[in-house]
Amino acid sequence: MYTTFSGLDFILSLVLFPAWLAAALAARRPASRACARTLRRSIRIATVVIAVAAALTAARLVTFTQLASLGWVFTDRKIWTALLLLLPGAIATLVWTLPALRTAVRQHSADRPAVVTTEQRAALAGPRCALGPQLAAFGSLGGFFEKFLPPHLSPWLNLAVYGGVLAVAGLLLAGRTRTRAARISGAAPAPVLSRGRRSAVRLGIPLVAVAVVAGLITTAARSSEFPATFSMMQGEADHGGGTATGSHEHHASGHDGSAAHAGPADAVSVADLRGPRKGAPDRRFTLTAQETKVKLASGRTVDAWAFNGQVPGPELRMKQGELVEIELVNRLDDAPVTVHWHGVDVPNGEDGVAGATQDAVRPGTSYTYRFRVGDTGSRWYHSHQQASEQVVRGLFGPLVIEPAGQRRTVDRDVTVVAHDWQTTQGSRPSFGTSDVLERRRIDAGDTVRLRLTNTGNETKTFTLTGVPFRVTALDGTDVNEPGELRNRRLVMGGATRLDVEFTMPDGPVRLVDTRAPDAGIAFSPDGRGTVRPKLDGAEFDRTAYGKPARTPFGPDSAFDRSFDLVFDDWLGFYKGAFGLRQTVNGEVFPHTPMLMVKQGDLVRTRFVNRGEEDHPMHLHGHHMLVLSRNGKAVTGSPVWQDTVLVRPGEEWEVAFRADNPGIWMDHCHNFVHTSLGMVLHLSYEGVTTPYVIGGHAGNRPE
Repeated sequence: MYTTFSGLDFILSLVLFPAWLAAALAARRPASRACARTLRRSIRIATVVIAVAAALTAARLVTFTQLASLGWVFTDRKIWTALLLLLPGAIATLVWTLPALRTAVRQHSADRPAVVTTEQRAALAGPRCALGPQLAAFGSLGGFFEKFLPPHLSPWLNLAVYGGVLAVAGLLLAGRTRTRAARISGAAPAPVLSRGRRSAVRLGIPLVAVAVVAGLITTAARSSEFPATFSMMQGEADHGGGTATGSHEHHASGHDGSAAHAGPADAVSVADLRGPRKGAPDRRFTLTAQETKVKLASGRTVDAWAFNGQVPGPELRMKQGELVEIELVNRLDDAPVTVHWHGVDVPNGEDGVAGATQDAVRPGTSYTYRFRVGDTGSRWYHSHQQASEQVVRGLFGPLVIEPAGQRRTVDRDVTVVAHDWQTTQGSRPSFGTSDVLERRRIDAGDTVRLRLTNTGNETKTFTLTGVPFRVTALDGTDVNEPGELRNRRLVMGGATRLDVEFTMPDGPVRLVDTRAPDAGIAFSPDGRGTVRPKLDGAEFDRTAYGKPARTPFGPDSAFDRSFDLVFDDWLGFYKGAFGLRQTVNGEVFPHTPMLMVKQGDLVRTRFVNRGEEDHPMHLHGHHMLVLSRNGKAVTGSPVWQDTVLVRPGEEWEVAFRADNPGIWMDHCHNFVHTSLGMVLHLSYEGVTTPYVIGGHAGNRPE
């Protein structure tokens, strides 16, 4: 519903200006008609054009009220252009212009004089008749600039700015219509300036306007560029009062490369928040980043960056409680890298975010991560240095944490990684490197767990045809008493995971990405069978699946901090380039808010998406308990996630316990959106970082 009405509202915002401009021009024409017959024709045309513009205005009011019914937050940016700028002119047209035109028609009906007097023409040119459509045309022009308007001004400042603009425009347009009426009536004074000087003024005003606009554009572009080095913690600090009432403090930019987040004398650096430095590890892994060419099953070739020469990277399996040591070796030609352990609540200094928790690892060097595993379930790892390029090209892999002391509960434990590979022939949705139909053999009667991971930027929808199944884990956390499902569409945002379990039947089972229904994986007892995928099932609802269970906190808990985060998209300059910016509370990184907490705080966060694209929001170092979606509480199993998909028009409430000190990224896991500004941070009071963006390490944490 939101997407439909939001799209319709956007279209209306664009067509209203040409409609009202046509109405304004049509309303001017009757004043130039000296013949009653042509006057009546002009008035009929003007009436029809005005009616069309008024109908389009009414349609936008309908879309506005429909969006408002979902929540005022989805409309508050539109009220200034949809109502304040547009409605006064539209109302004036209906109240003054149309009655004046009807009166003129009655005065010059077929049995009346055929000549229109100068006084009557002057009345038609005056403000009462002509001003309304012109003012409406000016107000509707705001629809073209709706994506440019500052999204974070206070309501009173918005009222002053847009009300003032409308008042000035009204005075200027009223003066212009009075002057035209006076000229028609012959009462206009002689021009003060000569013809040559008037021409110079007419030419000079546009030139000055162009120069001013060019100067503003140049200034905006330069001011949006990133400095050579700065702290990730440059934005204002929100201490948990929400976007309207939260107290804020500004953090220094750290251009000299020093720690930018000033703290008390006993402050802790993220460089000291590391895993155990001593003791023999229970597991050792080496990940070597290198360039390679990968051939997909279709024969298409990918110029990949890979860990250990394979994509996806090697599966890392470990057990809960083990001490793990992973050495990252960089053999890329000229690109620094890191590794982030997605969904694993490691100590902050092991989180692998360039510029926040470490410097990126330069080519020809290595870096060692050590941490004790406290989680279980399906996780994954990927580079967090220039991730919009590096993850897309292949620097990622699956990570599985098995429960300590527990034997495997299924016969076949299968990791399935869904990715979009960029080839010279376009993007290819794939499972691993298979972008065609792949067949796998599984004995009938075997229990199967599919650990399904979406490593792409975009939201994906999967179906499993040919067998009833259960969703047993969300983002690696077990679902309580999962029920049996059949022919459900499994929607997964970027970076999210689903564990799906089933018992292999005698016939084939088919897993597909619905964007590539002819491909996928066909499981069968003989390894040769397949089945046509069913794509039209109901969508799996994780908030109403399974059975309720006790949680350490919930919707009725007393929260120490409360944050409201509104996601949007705005046109403007970012990093010196013009385009669509992905904003949080009207700001782009590094000016997005710093969410400040103390260790032990219970934190509530509300995600609201009033943009046009999906945002899978990932909080590092913590797991979030979903409290509600669109105002409706969770009715099934508790939903614990590290990445929450917030679709357009949706509102999600989540909560977590601040029990892992550090400076943690909180960002959209569509890395295109990350690169366009949708990055913020969760920062514990008293924690500092010595790392900076840019600098000698070339840190780019997206």
